[in-house]
Amino acid sequence: MPLSSVPQEYSYVLASLFAASLVSQYHTILVGGIRKAAKVPYPNAYASAEDASKDKEKFRFNCAQRAHSNYLENLAVVLPAFLASALHYPIASSSLLGIWLAGRVAYARGYAGSEHNGTGKGRYKGAFFYVGQIGLAVTATMSAWKLYSSGP
Repeated sequence: MPLSSVPQEYSYVLASLFAASLVSQYHTILVGGIRKAAKVPYPNAYASAEDASKDKEKFRFNCAQRAHSNYLENLAVVLPAFLASALHYPIASSSLLGIWLAGRVAYARGYAGSEHNGTGKGRYKGAFFYVGQIGLAVTATMSAWKLYSSGP
């Protein structure tokens, strides 16, 4: 397929995919900075529960690390929905992914800033990411239906 047949709106899709990689890098930098302050050595993925209960920085590190893991876990669900949705709705899909990404940044910042020995309630600051995630599930379904109903 010649590049000229790719709709111009698809540039939003490519930019959104790049933004998703930037948000992943943001998480990596956030976790790395907090790891250093918490003095959690590599290759430990988390500080022990005992250490985190005694040390605010170690607790913060665990929260930031969990936010990063949660981002990666959800990315595996969101990206296929985004790509399916973008076939028919490139601008709406890119907007929904943008909402999701902004929510994931707020989630990480809130989680890492949660009260020591709390339940990590700061993560709820980013709960609006669900708007993007549910929206992408809906538009992916609509896109799949359009493909199916158009026939062979």
